[in-house]
Amino acid sequence: MKPSGPRPRPEWSPYAEYSRPGRPFPVLTRGDAYILVLLMAAGAWFVWRAQSLTGYQWRWPLLADFLIRRTPEGYEPGLLARGLFVTLRLGVWSMALALLIGGTLGTLSARKEGAAVLPIRLFVNGVRNMPPLVLLFLLYYFAGNLLPVSDMEQALRSAPSILRETVAFAFAPEGQLDRMTAAVLTLGIYEGAYVTEIVRGGIEGVPRGQWEASAALGFSSFQRLRLVILPQAVRFILPPLVGQVITTFKDSALASLISLPDLTFQALEVMAISRMTFEVWISAGLIYLLLGVACARYGRWLETRGKWRV
Repeated sequence: MKPSGPRPRPEWSPYAEYSRPGRPFPVLTRGDAYILVLLMAAGAWFVWRAQSLTGYQWRWPLLADFLIRRTPEGYEPGLLARGLFVTLRLGVWSMALALLIGGTLGTLSARKEGAAVLPIRLFVNGVRNMPPLVLLFLLYYFAGNLLPVSDMEQALRSAPSILRETVAFAFAPEGQLDRMTAAVLTLGIYEGAYVTEIVRGGIEGVPRGQWEASAALGFSSFQRLRLVILPQAVRFILPPLVGQVITTFKDSALASLISLPDLTFQALEVMAISRMTFEVWISAGLIYLLLGVACARYGRWLETRGKWRV
């Protein structure tokens, strides 16, 4: 027999409504249509103004050689593509360090007050109120002399070729270890301070009754966090954390100031070589935009289709 009574209505959300099966395109409201028309008009005005620039000759086809270059041996990545690979490595390693720092400190500082969390509060407030560029210079010029980066490079030169190639592909080639290390530490520490607050807020957002119920079941503090609290806190942590990942990739452009050949640094090199100002920076901006959109889409998939739904 079928159960009697009304069926529960699923929770409504704009994303679920727009992506309902049978609708190949999102349903636009009147306000969405107005915004879309304004964006299209702004884009058309920008293209018209760009074409009417006096004394500037647009050379978009020449930009392709700086993305993918053809050589007698075949195709190889150009300067902009190689800069994108460095940006990806820098963003991934920095975010991994930020998650390690923020996850640990955020968990330790949740639901605690007083002297127990004073060092964590000092770290978070000190780093968040310091410009990331100042922190980058401090770590590159000061801490770089304290870290054994030069010893690492010497050991890497005498290592087997497969190890050198692995380090060059996954982290940085020889001669760039000091700059990559300083950039990863800077972004990892800086973004880790924000991740700390995100994790702390997500854990404290779980209702107090969940803590009390798990304690009544005889769970230890670690078991409560691992089995009850953290699975519920992820739904609060994930949306701002995705935004922090996008911010990390955008902030990675600061590494160009210490001559790390990331996307921004290579864009400067291409502009100096080709004298193409607008083409280079429009392309670099679009690459950063696509990178951020990819992160946002993946984060949205985790929210709606993944294990943790919000």
